[in-house]
Amino acid sequence: MKFYLSFLYILVVVVSCSTSEKRDNLKPQSVGKLAEIVVLSNFNDTNYKSLINQIFQKPLDGYPPPGEKNFKTILTDPSFFKGYFKKHHNIFVLITTDQLTDLEKVIDKSILNSIVKVHQSKPNIIGINQVDLFAKNQSLFFVVAQNRKKLMAKLLKNSDQLLSIAKEQEAITGEKKLLGNLNFSNDAFAIRSLNNKHYAIKKPKSYRIAIENNEFVWLRKVSTVKEQQFGIIMFESPYTDSTNLSLDSILKVRNYFTKKYIPGEIADSYMKYASAIKPAMKKSSFNGLYSADIHGWWDVYGDFMGGPSHLKIVVDENRNRIIYVEGFLFYPNESKAASMRELSILINTLKIK
Repeated sequence: MKFYLSFLYILVVVVSCSTSEKRDNLKPQSVGKLAEIVVLSNFNDTNYKSLINQIFQKPLDGYPPPGEKNFKTILTDPSFFKGYFKKHHNIFVLITTDQLTDLEKVIDKSILNSIVKVHQSKPNIIGINQVDLFAKNQSLFFVVAQNRKKLMAKLLKNSDQLLSIAKEQEAITGEKKLLGNLNFSNDAFAIRSLNNKHYAIKKPKSYRIAIENNEFVWLRKVSTVKEQQFGIIMFESPYTDSTNLSLDSILKVRNYFTKKYIPGEIADSYMKYASAIKPAMKKSSFNGLYSADIHGWWDVYGDFMGGPSHLKIVVDENRNRIIYVEGFLFYPNESKAASMRELSILINTLKIK
């Protein structure tokens, strides 16, 4: 997989360099929502549509029934690939080498030929990435097969990886959409947090600081036109051994801090992780450090509020601590996937020094 990823981005550089800088500057900014993806191909039959939806519309982890889908999929063919579809920030292009003529109407023939050559030389790779082809801050992923039957088999075999790639592409373009040129050197909040706590995330201007003290940070964004509230909290706890990393231990620490700092509107009520909905925990690595992502549901003890949560923990062994960064949402009776994707992107800007 490492070879595949490094090779994939080498191709991006080669193809991009063939386009003049002047022409690149004339490209529009990409469009499109988070938790939305455009899929371009020559096919539109029922079996094909069903497979695409099976890949990209898998249910999100940690949601109560009936749940929500990972992506809203927009299926299109060359005759409709223009405007919003063509400028979308997250596009998958499905190619069969026996039917390239129609795609040549919307994608430069030389680019298609380069992608096919890569596929022929490395037939075991899942696909090939290209950035900023039709718009700035745009990611396209090309999946190539010899014919429709082999393409369908390839998609089915690699369904989990394709969903992960779609999320990774969205994380890159989504961060630029949300934060623009904001970085850790020009973000006053991040500078202060790095100096005081030795960790920080990037804070968009739309988020205000509700609490910031030595042990707890709470960032909020509240809509003025609808019942929608975004929250990000950050804190840490000591790390002694692996028992600190069990789901029960993590949630116990998390609930301690939210009980202390996020009370409900009713007396003695407070925010906690919902016990009735089983959270999903996935272990991973974050910049070489042990990490885990927990997707679940929060609620309020003694009240009826609740919503989705993405809690990320990272073990900072240099300072014998576990860093907690969580994004949570209150958005009753509405689709929450796109809003939660925003929070996930922001908490993954975490920097530890």
